[in-house]
Amino acid sequence: METILMPHPRFMVLITLLGSLFASPAMAQAGPELVPIRQGGKFGYMNLSGKVVISPQFDFADRFADGVAPVIIGRKYGYINAQGKFVINPQFDYAWHFSNGIAMILQENQFGYINKQGAIIVKPQFDSASKEFRDGLALVKIGGPFGKWGFINNQGKYELNPQYAAALEFSSGMAAVRVDKTWGFVNKTGTFVIPASFDNARSFADGYAAVQINGKWGFIDNTGKLQVNVQYEDAREFRDGLAAVQFKSKWGYIDKRGKFIVNPQYDAVSNHFSEGLAQVLVKESESWGYIDRKGNMVIAPTFQQTTSFTEGVAAVRAAGKWGYIGKDGKYIVNPLFDDAEPFSGGIAAVEVQEKWGYIDKTGKYIWALSK
Repeated sequence: METILMPHPRFMVLITLLGSLFASPAMAQAGPELVPIRQGGKFGYMNLSGKVVISPQFDFADRFADGVAPVIIGRKYGYINAQGKFVINPQFDYAWHFSNGIAMILQENQFGYINKQGAIIVKPQFDSASKEFRDGLALVKIGGPFGKWGFINNQGKYELNPQYAAALEFSSGMAAVRVDKTWGFVNKTGTFVIPASFDNARSFADGYAAVQINGKWGFIDNTGKLQVNVQYEDAREFRDGLAAVQFKSKWGYIDKRGKFIVNPQYDAVSNHFSEGLAQVLVKESESWGYIDRKGNMVIAPTFQQTTSFTEGVAAVRAAGKWGYIGKDGKYIVNPLFDDAEPFSGGIAAVEVQEKWGYIDKTGKYIWALSK
């Protein structure tokens, strides 16, 4: 489950500008794609051409999803539509994005859920909760720091009563849960379809789940059968047939047979390949580079930090500044920025001296640096 963080809005300029660029499908439902901007201490929205569509007027503004965006007026969250009109008036202590018509909200340190009309469909009553419903269920916790986890439906009714010491969200019809000190997998009726016999477990992805036995990780299929022997110090989920694993303190990638496609030789790697490339850290030079799915080093490790490739471009940091490279490893935008985020929709958020703006792939500012 994704950790819920609630920073004060003045610390969320970066989160807003960066997060806004990763919601194109959702924003498309609202019509023109809109991203937050900040000017004169107020937030508004522009389109991807840099035209202001909703004038800066909010104390904080987040990205659009499901046709609406959470914004702050006077320290309370509400939701606006793509015309900048409030569809749910500011009233919540904190509010998250809508997904499939439901959004999580926080009132008096308790989590609940609302629909797109602003009606509370699940009363705020939980100490922690998942932002979204997965397989029709949300993961919730009651009883404080040492409380129990359960699962509710979108009417707030418990489908699985709070009984688990720890739990992960549903995936592929199953959820990993911990009872006492061991992990297993339950279905939506709460029946253990894979007995609680593991020291630790991760959610199913790509048909497999990583499990830990006696300190080592392997992979099971959805029947609970061990498909990749328990032998790794750490393991990430499968995606597109490959998983990152740590073996004898080094990281590589295996296929579903457990065969190393990329031998364990790196000190850190990205969890997954993106656009055919993965980020890898070479300890000798303390630098990051990129490999392809065959393990070939296609971009030499010369960077202090890197991001995954999106739209054929990756943000990289060298000599303390961020720029952008293509898949040939050459700069398409020189390293000039104090911070930078991946491209989406043809633009990227960049920061210089605590001012943020948006650039296109030529490095031209679509929205000038501003506070």
